[in-house]
Amino acid sequence: MSEQEEIELQEKICRGLEISYERLLRRKAALGQEMVFADENGMPRVIPAKEALVEYLKTHGE
Repeated sequence: MSEQEEIELQEKICRGLEISYERLLRRKAALGQEMVFADENGMPRVIPAKEALVEYLKTHGE
């Protein structure tokens, strides 16, 4: 596999992960569920999925 092919594969994988994550946020927000994240100290932080979706869309566009 050439270097260019590896780069393209990595880009496809990253895009697939972004799509999957956004779908997860949208589904959990629609169901009124929460998301669990780790804060800067590694401690769990629970927030509503709607809030997480809003933050995600601010940084990644809609």
